[in-house]
Amino acid sequence: MVVCIDFVTRRTAEQRLPLRLVSLAMLYVLVAAFSFTSAIPARAINDAEAAKGPPVTIAILFSSRTDVCHDTGELAAIKRLVERERERINARGGIAGRPLDVRILDDERDDARTIANVRTALAEPNLLAMVGLSSSSRAKLVFDTLGKKIGESAVPFLSEISVSSIFAAYRNVFTTRPSQDEERIPVMAAFTRSYGYSRPAYVGIAGSVFSTALGDGLNTLLGPETIVADQRLSAREGKLDGPAIATAVGNIAAKNPDLIFLGVGSRNTPEIIKQLVASQTTPALFVTGRIEQLPADVVNSYPNAIYQLAWDGLPEAFNNRMRKLIAIERDSDWLFEGTPIRSSPGWANGACKERPEDADPDPLESANLRAIGRGAQYADMVALIARATRDAERTTDLSDLRRIVTTHISRDYAAGRGTFKGTFQNWSFDPVSRTAARSPMVVILPRGLGRTQLAPIQFLKSRDGRFTKASTLYLDVDLIKAHRVDDNEKTFFAEFYLSMRANEGATLDKIEFANAYLDPRTNGRQITIEVVHGGGASDTYPATMRIYKVSGRFLFEPRLAAYPFDQQLFAIELQPKSGDRPFIIQPPPFDLRDSSVISDSWEPVTQYVGYDEDFVPVVDAYTLEPSVVPFYKASFAWIMKRETTDYFLRVVVPLAFILIVAYLSIFIPRSHFEAIVTIQVTALLSAVALYLSLPQLDSDTATLSDRLFVFDYMMVSLMIAISIMRVNPHIASRKWLTGALDLIHVAAIPALVALAGFYVYRLSAALP
Repeated sequence: MVVCIDFVTRRTAEQRLPLRLVSLAMLYVLVAAFSFTSAIPARAINDAEAAKGPPVTIAILFSSRTDVCHDTGELAAIKRLVERERERINARGGIAGRPLDVRILDDERDDARTIANVRTALAEPNLLAMVGLSSSSRAKLVFDTLGKKIGESAVPFLSEISVSSIFAAYRNVFTTRPSQDEERIPVMAAFTRSYGYSRPAYVGIAGSVFSTALGDGLNTLLGPETIVADQRLSAREGKLDGPAIATAVGNIAAKNPDLIFLGVGSRNTPEIIKQLVASQTTPALFVTGRIEQLPADVVNSYPNAIYQLAWDGLPEAFNNRMRKLIAIERDSDWLFEGTPIRSSPGWANGACKERPEDADPDPLESANLRAIGRGAQYADMVALIARATRDAERTTDLSDLRRIVTTHISRDYAAGRGTFKGTFQNWSFDPVSRTAARSPMVVILPRGLGRTQLAPIQFLKSRDGRFTKASTLYLDVDLIKAHRVDDNEKTFFAEFYLSMRANEGATLDKIEFANAYLDPRTNGRQITIEVVHGGGASDTYPATMRIYKVSGRFLFEPRLAAYPFDQQLFAIELQPKSGDRPFIIQPPPFDLRDSSVISDSWEPVTQYVGYDEDFVPVVDAYTLEPSVVPFYKASFAWIMKRETTDYFLRVVVPLAFILIVAYLSIFIPRSHFEAIVTIQVTALLSAVALYLSLPQLDSDTATLSDRLFVFDYMMVSLMIAISIMRVNPHIASRKWLTGALDLIHVAAIPALVALAGFYVYRLSAALP
């Protein structure tokens, strides 16, 4: 009996051994396929596991619109970008070791729901912070109703309130908007004086928190004796009626102003402009909304300049940080705007129209870029809160975490002392008003030009709180040739023409090429500059232009994960040489720029101009007082795709033949086992030798080329393993096992290779 049991046990074990070998072979196939894709870093997994315990919550307060035909995309962008930031924070250990949860509360611009959402957030037992709340009118209602509770909770509240007086009494409330009193109104007053306007008028909406604060502030800074007319009109649900506008325009016309500030919102501005034109009272206008939101036929028919303030979305330029993100990822990942809102009244009365089916969505459309900007701003605030708690102990309770966040924002990110570098921009807050320190730009729509651009004079806030003048350089960079790209040195050579309008003080000696290569041997930049035309009268060149030819070596930041089917960003970065002589660059429109570029082994895809605010951190070694010196930087950028013909001929084709030869060896009779294995091993060594013969890239991540070779190694090694198992006596005696191995070799391996080829094809086809 014992012998029989032992025999059965041994026989069962012998049967399981081949099964295990086949299972191992199949596992090998799966590992080979999985190696073709990038794996999640072990550190991220370990850190994610480290975030334990009850989660802490950040409440996002948002007001979506339901009265427009198509969704603006802002809520979708906020959800995606905030979720991405939340995952990143949790992958790095969460908040003081606790996982972060984000709750989005949308009030759909309903006053009662706004108050209810804030009350709901404050009732959350694990609430760490609140982010959002944009309307000044709704914010006033919230603080009138729940202000005491907000203050007593000590919850850090990063709002979007423009009028700082609403939350001035609550030390835990900040705003990501610049102060009405400290940024917007002082710049508008400085603009009025610097541009020589002596008889300004103001038109606003009575009872509007924003409009009232703006009108009162202008009266205070410019003086009531300077404001020749101040019209505060009554509105019904934010809409002014025609007779009231006509009366106001008549009163203003009698005063003969040379500038009119319009603080009535984008809905009412077009009608006021029409009536100003009809009354032949057409001084310069300064609107509080965006000029691009106004009907083009209305603004283009106005016979004078129209101005506005802009903090982002500068004319003909992109936010450089966001544009870089869009450049290296798929367009579909950055499309948010355009979904129809069927509940909008416009669909019922026929005012709303379906978008054409053949319309090609563009992530760089202005509306979509605004959505991305809002999403990135909210994600930045979540990241800022997490950064403020980075040194907190895991045992820190929630009340102490709230205090730590408030303290760090007030101290480490105080304007002039420290800055948080976010995805969207740099963030710092005035230590007194707790408003975001952001200097606006003055944008002008010149008469008859049809395009907005930066005004000739800008105003930047200095360390002492005063506004200093900065010049606008109307400048273009025309890239002629980009060549000798070195992925390891992270450099490229460029030749280009730089042309600028010859305004007073606009010279090349004020400009520094920020990313020019610094030669360690000479400690100098490898740049050569030739003056083509220095300005002035000329029979060949425009008298108002200065033109230079520049050639040199510049740095870039290669991203090589998709090599050789990658596209890279090559840029010429310009910044002021001296912080005492700041300037802002205004490029020409994209359709007027020269798109012809000569480049060795690269194909131009597109070009753009980006802007970024950078800073120099400074610490006084004696007083240990930190400070930051901000400056603006412009990037004339070109996105180029690497040509792959050479790679296909030198790598892909040889690898394909190596795999084919190794694959065909299976059809040699088993009696010639040595020949089979010799062919397969030679194929493996050939693939290794081919890899070692290629120029090696200094990359921190595995490139697609690396993964292709690893995949090839795995496939050939799998063939070798199958060949060995086919001659193993334990397996060869079982036809169903040898049949399974033959099936893996004959069918599964080609299927995996075809899948890999399809993946590479899709990747290369996805690039522009």
